[in-house]
Amino acid sequence: MIVDLAESQNVAPNAPNATVIVGGGPVGIYLAYCLSQAGEPVVVVEAGGHVSDTRRNETATHSVGFDFVGYRLGRAFGLGGTSVVWGGQLAEFDPADFAQWPLAYEDVASWYRKVYGHLSIYPEDVDAYRARLGAETADLLPVERFFTHWLPQQNFARLFRKQLVDDARVPILINGTVNGIAMDGRHGRSIRVHTADGRDLEIPGRQFVFCNGTLELARFFLSTARTGGVPWQDNGWIGKFYQDHPCGLAATADLIDETRFRNYFENAFTSGIVKLTSKLRFRPEVREPGDLGVSGFFSFRSDIQDQLANIKWLIRSLRSGAHSSNLAALPRDTLALLRMFGPIAFRFIRDRRVMAFFDRSIDFMVQCEQRPIERSQIRLRADAHPVPGLFAIDIDWQIDAGEVVDTVNRFTLGADNYLRERGLARLSIDERVMTKDPAFLKTMYDVYHQAGGMCMSASPETGVVDSDCRVWGSSNVYVAGAAVFPSSSHANTTFTALAMAARLASTLQVRDRPALGGAAGDAAPTNVSRAPA
Repeated sequence: MIVDLAESQNVAPNAPNATVIVGGGPVGIYLAYCLSQAGEPVVVVEAGGHVSDTRRNETATHSVGFDFVGYRLGRAFGLGGTSVVWGGQLAEFDPADFAQWPLAYEDVASWYRKVYGHLSIYPEDVDAYRARLGAETADLLPVERFFTHWLPQQNFARLFRKQLVDDARVPILINGTVNGIAMDGRHGRSIRVHTADGRDLEIPGRQFVFCNGTLELARFFLSTARTGGVPWQDNGWIGKFYQDHPCGLAATADLIDETRFRNYFENAFTSGIVKLTSKLRFRPEVREPGDLGVSGFFSFRSDIQDQLANIKWLIRSLRSGAHSSNLAALPRDTLALLRMFGPIAFRFIRDRRVMAFFDRSIDFMVQCEQRPIERSQIRLRADAHPVPGLFAIDIDWQIDAGEVVDTVNRFTLGADNYLRERGLARLSIDERVMTKDPAFLKTMYDVYHQAGGMCMSASPETGVVDSDCRVWGSSNVYVAGAAVFPSSSHANTTFTALAMAARLASTLQVRDRPALGGAAGDAAPTNVSRAPA
């Protein structure tokens, strides 16, 4: 049930026994879905409106470190959040990715299956995909092929509309920015919500889960720490270890066998309408715990790619509810593609594959994890935010160039060997990659996989939240999303964030329900330490 706080007659519900979820993006919506399906009362608060947009992305937000565009383009405010602008790709983390986590891979793996089920995606065994898409047999090369699934509908507000958004039992408050929290010692009592007409509304709850995205999470917790009266006011780890995935063009491919290459790497469909993408990575078995995660994929460049990209973006925008300015170009783009319709249709109908065009080039793109480093961080500025109680932020994204380029070098050489061994292609590798020149990092860009800043840890001396995503020092304040990730793998972060949300929903259901304002947090740790300067 949508409650628009921009309409002055609307007020916040009084639901002191509800779980209050801050953020109506993919993680917040999915968490609300999990809890509501289990019979738990839920209230969702979203800063944006009915439809997500990027208009306020740059408000009181500044990039002062390694140049990136994700804070401007890779997030959105409104119902559905970033799920309106992402592609909907689901990729799992590997066992080695959890070496720095206070959790093991096994603690998360079963929740991947849960999320797949809720999204009506039913993956097959990876060897079955390899056999069907290229007749590939297993070997012991360091590099292997793996597969990611794509949601047919990526907007979570539409995906869960019937079960959540239209459910009269679940109040979803829009156009209200959370700018404070009232605490009774370690126990959160209520949050404060600021509306566009200047009202401040108090929303009580049994427990509070902040899911409002990596940057806004850091902003809120740093701002409330500055103003004081919260258990995390002396936690110097908030905002530290900010991460993203640098991605770049490492090589171009020269084909050895076009037919076999297409069978390996053209997109396919499974379970009717679920798209599969073939990628390369190091086999999990050969990765040491300290190795960076890395993956590679092929990007096909063609004279018709602009027209095809515009049509794909327009279709995706219409399906997700986003607005597109490319409608006027649709007739021209469609005519340019009509001449290619026959081969495309034949390939799809016969093989359920998406025909790739690469008359310009076949680019091998590499996406690499970065080592989490303390100096890569989100900091408060002195100037205020338009919403009282919040402050502007600087995003100081920092990367260890030598380590990233070394990883890209080893992986690209391994990928070249993989392709040659199978008689598919040869890679012409960028000279800077071959020589491990740190300057290659300047050609890489972020892929909107913002993570860190509220990192999970085994003790309050080393992080912000515990292994249950509860903020250290509090009894009922939680954080969900990629902001809690101590490291970020090579994969899109959203799927693991969803798995962690499903796990958190289970935790929130079984936790005892304390009386409002009671001594629920007596066992909660209080020795929150300040990070070293």
